[in-house]
Amino acid sequence: MRQKLIGVAVAMAATGLVPGAAAAETAPEAAIAVGLESVALPTGDALAVDAEGMLVSDGTGPGYALTRSVDGDRIAVPLDTIDKVASGGLELGSFNVDDPGEEPEEPAEPGTEVTIESKWLDGSAPDVLGVSAVNVATGERGGPYYFDGGTGTLDLPPGRYQLLAMLHDDFESEDYDSLFAIQEIRVGARPSTVVVDGTRAEPVGFDLDREVVAEAFIFEAFSYEPDTEDGAWIALWAFPGGDVYAVPTGRLTGGRDVGFTIRAGYSSPADATEAYSYNLFRTELGGIPCDMVETVHDEDLAAVESEYQALGTKSSFSRMDMAVHPVYEPWAFTGTGEIALPSERTEFYTADEDLYWEQRGVFPYGRIGDASDWAYRDAGVLEAGETATAVWNDAPISVGLENLGQDFPPAMFYRWDEYEGVFFGPWMFSTASGDEAVQGEFYDGAMTLSNNGTLIASGDDMGLAVESAALRPGRLTVTADFERGVDWSLLGTRSTAAWDFAYDPAADPVLPVSVVEFSTPGLENGYAEAGTTQEFALEFVQQPGGDDQACAAMTFEISFDDGATWTAVPIRLVGDTADASVELPAEAAFGSVRFTAADEAGNTVMHETIRSFGIR
Repeated sequence: MRQKLIGVAVAMAATGLVPGAAAAETAPEAAIAVGLESVALPTGDALAVDAEGMLVSDGTGPGYALTRSVDGDRIAVPLDTIDKVASGGLELGSFNVDDPGEEPEEPAEPGTEVTIESKWLDGSAPDVLGVSAVNVATGERGGPYYFDGGTGTLDLPPGRYQLLAMLHDDFESEDYDSLFAIQEIRVGARPSTVVVDGTRAEPVGFDLDREVVAEAFIFEAFSYEPDTEDGAWIALWAFPGGDVYAVPTGRLTGGRDVGFTIRAGYSSPADATEAYSYNLFRTELGGIPCDMVETVHDEDLAAVESEYQALGTKSSFSRMDMAVHPVYEPWAFTGTGEIALPSERTEFYTADEDLYWEQRGVFPYGRIGDASDWAYRDAGVLEAGETATAVWNDAPISVGLENLGQDFPPAMFYRWDEYEGVFFGPWMFSTASGDEAVQGEFYDGAMTLSNNGTLIASGDDMGLAVESAALRPGRLTVTADFERGVDWSLLGTRSTAAWDFAYDPAADPVLPVSVVEFSTPGLENGYAEAGTTQEFALEFVQQPGGDDQACAAMTFEISFDDGATWTAVPIRLVGDTADASVELPAEAAFGSVRFTAADEAGNTVMHETIRSFGIR
């Protein structure tokens, strides 16, 4: 399963994984940088890459045209800047998001001159022509190349090629329409001319049962080795950008996987009587067909009836989803608009046994590097005609270790042998149940790591990593203390935690740490009813993937004065679960929680959250 993580992307600079955006403050020289890597585009556009390569944008501007160099690096050029790249005003390598500044390689083998001409829908020359090419027999590829005025010249060794073209027009009106074509060409010993005929193009999109507003659109055209993503690739990532067209493909040879994928997000119009959204996926092989507008009925999709709770105050956040395909992997989320909190929405999804849907909501979806919260859920594999339910922002707020099965990082406290590093990344302001995980970014606080009583590293990021060689067998102690003051939540203003546990560099890489998860039935938009008895269901939970350890002890305390005083709450502990009852004050207040727990091996945890839930 693909990871959903956007923030604490481990950047183990010493091992060459990904350079971190924010280096840890160290005690000795042991810490490794942890953070989201921002890419400094010459246009000033906000784009970043997380540690597994997912692209992150602030959603401003019309979007990006993407291509892949011979080395496999992705080059993301803002749609409103392609003309400057094509005219030579900006270097293509300055938009390389995987190896910033690295220019695409030029083919070493001399070739035959091939002139590529292109026509827009009306037969005129487009503003920009972008092309990539792959040799059908050898798999050798060239590009990307951008040409001003819709015409350019390539030098290609003789052979049969599949040419992927992307045309852009109408820069003056700022519509940024795009047109795609895949066609096979033969290169001989003499110069030749090839025409990409956009007058034959058809519109691309979906015909739906309801009126919609386009929020995001990803179109990819490719020629790959079968069942891989090895080959030529061009793409559009728009928010939502302009109209998209594609030219039907003619005869293809060579047995390659040649086709396209579409990922599209739509929301309901502002005047709709009920809120709804669509997140759709389509892929086909055999090139581009004649009909690129797929008719999709609601009954052919899966639906999720989603309830969006507020976290103590009215707010909003941005919703996105990601369709995980076993071959054509996603590299960005697809947005479905801004959601008012509290509210409800019916959300429709493409249903297919090969698709696994991951979900995300962001407070706020703004400038990269600002304080933010990223809520993650999994819808999983959905069936056509089925209706599921989901509750977002399901307070109370607490410290969490649930990563919802993501690949990166494999666990929140993890010895990453592949990179010779050890990662510690608690989520300090998560919702307390296991159906949802919330990651905070860029909050004020501190973490420390000690090994057998000696301070090894410290930092002010909500995540810390060290080289494996810095640690010795014995005990590790990790502390974390972070504050949060944000417009979208009155809850979770501070969380503190401490873990003390055994460390064996030869044992399970998923380290033996735990938290106490809990649920509080009856909360609505983060609030319990004043003057009532509140039930608590507690559970000792280890981070997923770790060796099973039984709970040996647990305590629970509560505070109604933001942690100035604490009251021990009697619990009834049976195995790993417990229940408790708390009399809530008659006046409006906030409930803060503190837990301790130990497993049978002697590993311990203490965590507390100020203003975990409200009372009114």
